[in-house]
Amino acid sequence: MNSLSQPKLMPTPEGQARNEEVFRTAASLMVQRGYAGTSMGDLAEAVGMTKAGLYHHIKSKQEMLFQILLFAMKGLEREVIEPTRDISDPEERLRGMIRLHVRGLFRHGLEFTLLFPERRHLEPAQQEIIWQQVDGYQGLLREAMRELAEQGKLQELDINVAASHILQTIAGIARWHSRGRGVAEEHLAEQTVNFNLSAILRAS
Repeated sequence: MNSLSQPKLMPTPEGQARNEEVFRTAASLMVQRGYAGTSMGDLAEAVGMTKAGLYHHIKSKQEMLFQILLFAMKGLEREVIEPTRDISDPEERLRGMIRLHVRGLFRHGLEFTLLFPERRHLEPAQQEIIWQQVDGYQGLLREAMRELAEQGKLQELDINVAASHILQTIAGIARWHSRGRGVAEEHLAEQTVNFNLSAILRAS
């Protein structure tokens, strides 16, 4: 997965904490109201800026959505990819990626995951950038599964489909949990790991 440039709302080091606050608040509002039902005025009010002030940094609602999704992918790189990159055992690497991804939903980005379906409102070039990042992440899942196949541990399956199913499972957990399901987050993380691994690994 290629490294992303830092999302550009407030690119100075001092602005990074404010970036997260703005993107998280804006994402939550778009999830609640839908992309079409959220205006730049709504976003400005929610993040505590004037509309003119917000336009100074972000030229449109579409650009805001794009920057939010870039920010989310940067978080995925930081919270999931980097900590598991050097795990040599593919099963443990895959377990770690799924576990950290689910944990990250609750600690850093439930609203970002819920917002991802709205990427259809982006320009084609923006959609392609986001898709390349998502596919890069899926590529790491596929790589781990290819290594497992070489070790004779993987069931006979299409690893492209399997990688997509893993991400869909995690996205489903985000939607399910957002409806107020009272299940401990760590339990959800471990159950998601166990469910996905049992679906792809040969019985030992």
